[in-house]
Amino acid sequence: MPHLPHPRLSTSVPLQQQIRHTTREVGNPHIRRSSIAKGSKLPRASMASNRSSWTLDADKPWYHIMPRSGWLNDPNGPIYYQGRYHVYYQHIEGTSQWDWRMTWGHASSPDLVHWKHEPIAINPTKGGCDASGCWSGTTVLDTDGTPTMIYTGVRRRDNTDCGPLPHAAVDLGLDMIECQMMARCQEGDTDLIRWHKQEQPIIPHPPDNIKLTGFRDPYIIQTGGPHQKWKMLLGSGIEGKGGTLLLYEAPDLTSGWQCKGSFIKGQSKPFGKHDLGAMWECPFLTPLQEPSNALGSSAAPGSNGGPQRLREEQVYMMCVSPYPHHLKHRLTNPCLYWLGYIQQELFQIAQADGPHLLDLGDVLYAPNCFQDAQGRSIMLAWLQELRQGGAFDYAGCISLPRVLSYQNGRLHQQAAPELRALQQEPSWRASELQVPSGQSVAVQHVRGPSWFAEFTLRRGDAAVSGLLLRSWLYEGPEESQACAAALLVDWTASQLQVVFPTELDEQNMTFDASLDMKHIGGPIILGEAQQQQVTVQVYVDHSAVEVFLSSGEALATRVYRGAVTPDEDPGMFFISHQGSTTVSNIHVSAMGSIWTQVGDQPAKAFEPADRQ
Repeated sequence: MPHLPHPRLSTSVPLQQQIRHTTREVGNPHIRRSSIAKGSKLPRASMASNRSSWTLDADKPWYHIMPRSGWLNDPNGPIYYQGRYHVYYQHIEGTSQWDWRMTWGHASSPDLVHWKHEPIAINPTKGGCDASGCWSGTTVLDTDGTPTMIYTGVRRRDNTDCGPLPHAAVDLGLDMIECQMMARCQEGDTDLIRWHKQEQPIIPHPPDNIKLTGFRDPYIIQTGGPHQKWKMLLGSGIEGKGGTLLLYEAPDLTSGWQCKGSFIKGQSKPFGKHDLGAMWECPFLTPLQEPSNALGSSAAPGSNGGPQRLREEQVYMMCVSPYPHHLKHRLTNPCLYWLGYIQQELFQIAQADGPHLLDLGDVLYAPNCFQDAQGRSIMLAWLQELRQGGAFDYAGCISLPRVLSYQNGRLHQQAAPELRALQQEPSWRASELQVPSGQSVAVQHVRGPSWFAEFTLRRGDAAVSGLLLRSWLYEGPEESQACAAALLVDWTASQLQVVFPTELDEQNMTFDASLDMKHIGGPIILGEAQQQQVTVQVYVDHSAVEVFLSSGEALATRVYRGAVTPDEDPGMFFISHQGSTTVSNIHVSAMGSIWTQVGDQPAKAFEPADRQ
């Protein structure tokens, strides 16, 4: 995929309300009092120059999948195989900026929690159809059980080593020539680390005489077998009309692929006032189950680890990543999804529920989805950086694994429950506390760059409730960099929001939200039973922040907080605006690293184990 860095768009919008908070010590017997110390500040120059290791970078995640160093974008071909989860991803060694020479990085895990780095799976072949990059794709098991990758190979138009250009009827006129290629795992390799690429593409060019805007990112939606053909989606778009998905089928995984036209039946509803993108990248289609129906579902994967057969009675989620986009106030492309049915082997988009935003934040893109042995649909996505690339030895990480399900007629996203195994001391629990209007209550005991929090917000008479995260980065008076992030549930507007204040009174933890500042978020749907309360899970992994609501919505963003030292204040405060809020069932704990090998453990100035 040609994920050239997106231009930074203006994200400052005025908020009409003003929020001022003062820090409050609480007398709740479940909570130990703690004074708030004014934090020391580090010059930004020391945080942004000469990055060569995890030791020097206070914002590098340690419980999100990422390479040791280098560039990362799309997750590719996730698969559960013989007791291990395997995640591949777009990766370039030796740089933290996008380039043409894309490879497939690889990590594996027995439990979705503890991971180890594996060797790079596939590399571009000089003079071959993927000479300029092995772009995104999928991994499935062939009918004989052989793990097989299908991916988009690209060669630059100006690369004369790769032979002649395609003939005019199939030349899209892009900077690169795209085709679909295959790699098969070596027999007996249960670690999925030895792959052999087929020299010739399985789909050498797009269909004739159609003005497409792209031709990439294959995704298998039906496995082959007796009296059943393989089916595959390819991301594309029609010039002047917008994004679409091409449907291909073949009697054999390795050959005979034929284009059957568009997978989309009908015309989608609009996405507000915005278009749906000129090109749909990284498509996936997954059956959604009620949580109690995941095991043993007829739509769940069989022994070959892929979707067995498209079924007309099944609810499917179809997701795409529109590129380019034309949304204001967003750094990245929005990922969109529809919930609907398949009839006569086509997705009925006109009758589908959607499009909806997959994530309410500003960094998630190019999601991929697979089904595990339990029949769960598990999604992973690329979390982009929000700071300038090139100044650090890495860029990008993979989102936490999200379990997708169908609840109350809606998509429900939650972090994989297995992640709780990373929780460690110190931790803090409180049964209930009150947050008065315009005040804040500090989280106790737990501090540092890597933690998890779960709590229930009961609205009371508040207009806005949430959690404030402060930053320790130095901010001069001429700068507009955020010095905090507030994760907010806006009860009156039914929205989950994150605002990034640029001015903060560190003594009183006060910020004025009437000032212009970055502001992200989107609508949430709270049913009658939950109208006055919602349970929130917050995962903070250094700069990577992911928020999940019990109502099913999710938000990912990046918050660069700088170096945290043990003698600082906690940096986390419950807040309430225009009324009081009750916070109950509070659990906050430090989180450990996902990496199991000693050489992969990040060396940090602040370790959770240091705080006993």
